[in-house]
Amino acid sequence: MGKALEVEAEAAGELISSRVSRSLIHVYHIREAARKPPVKAKPLPVSFVGVVGAGVMGGGIAQLVAYNGMDVRMRDLEESAVAGGLRHARSLFDRAVEKRRMERLEAERAMDRISGGTTPGGFGRADLVVEAVAERLEVKRSVLAEVEGEVPETCLLATNTSTLSVDDMAEALERPESFLGLHFFNPVHKMPLVEIVRGRKTSDEAVATAHALARKLGKVPVVVGDGPGFLVNRILGPYLNEAGHLLAEGASVEDIDRAATDFGMPMGPLRLVDEVGIDIATHAGVVLHQAFGDRMEPAEPLVALGRSGRTGRKGGLGFYRYEDGREAGVDPGLDELLGESRRSVRRELPVEDIRARLILAMMNEAARVLEEGIAGSAADVDLAMIMGTGFPPFRGGLLRFADELHPRVVVERMREYEATEGPRFVPAPLLVRLGREDGRFAEAFPHPALSSP
Repeated sequence: MGKALEVEAEAAGELISSRVSRSLIHVYHIREAARKPPVKAKPLPVSFVGVVGAGVMGGGIAQLVAYNGMDVRMRDLEESAVAGGLRHARSLFDRAVEKRRMERLEAERAMDRISGGTTPGGFGRADLVVEAVAERLEVKRSVLAEVEGEVPETCLLATNTSTLSVDDMAEALERPESFLGLHFFNPVHKMPLVEIVRGRKTSDEAVATAHALARKLGKVPVVVGDGPGFLVNRILGPYLNEAGHLLAEGASVEDIDRAATDFGMPMGPLRLVDEVGIDIATHAGVVLHQAFGDRMEPAEPLVALGRSGRTGRKGGLGFYRYEDGREAGVDPGLDELLGESRRSVRRELPVEDIRARLILAMMNEAARVLEEGIAGSAADVDLAMIMGTGFPPFRGGLLRFADELHPRVVVERMREYEATEGPRFVPAPLLVRLGREDGRFAEAFPHPALSSP
């Protein structure tokens, strides 16, 4: 018995002091910190939510709101669109019943909390309205201005945009202090992260209300600043683009994606492009390129794929083929489609180089996000990347991992790739400073709700 206890104690000691244990404890603490109110203002009560745009995102948001006990009304231009949004919401409730997460009667009552229509009105008692229409600035500005005239003065307006500027939209509003971004990730019912995007004029009360609502919906809220791609998509941009550059150099789709999944990502970057939608990823790439210039210039294979008309999983064909909604291997016609955008002869790139280039691209952009104030702390970056992209929790988060490597080592590796791959690997000034001063991201950008870095 004594020997067994000794072995158990030794094993427990090794486990508790391991890097993985420390990383997961860090994730627990930053997750708990995200529950705390980010501002001192008192949140407004929300019991009725409006959703403009009844597509997949709009229907998903409506279902989530109704699932959590609130009334919701969807609106779109066409009856067929509204019907599609209602069908999508019902399919999610049906799935919840099949998986025994809800009773059938409970699901029917929740579905009854969703209404929809095409005519103006119906938002007269709304506490918050979420806009989820097409990613075109003028369309969103017009919709938001129209809705602002229908709702009570206490009602908050939010946009679900993933790329467009909250401040640019706010210019169309009479009450910009009551407007902010509420960026849900697709699929809404599965992805835990919500980015609360604070514009220049957004009030503390609006932020507090959005934070409380996100928590009520069972989501993990992270407050971010306004800027192209906000936090998660801004950091993902160079990661996905680097995968395109690796593809152009002759690396295979399989090798690129395997390097990421072996690191711990839930799927590889090229598979992720398919999952997001090639059309949506292409649009995001254009926005980031326009904002940040040459270092975000889309890789040729990604451009070629974007021009092909393929949409990824939702259309059955992208980098991979999809049969009955399931991935069925890399498309054999991909090489011919990409043509001159990649080397005709595949080159065996070391998996260590593939992985390093993908992860370093994200670390470098994360440093820029912190420098620009898009993220308030290193912990916010870690949490957003874990909850929004599936960055491996056992590594503690992107910047926790960078701190373990040490910024000085990260800069040294960046310099090596800068010499061979060019300016997109120029280290961010913050990285250079931390490396020179023997600093860490967690110490330089602490989270106010954490007692220690």
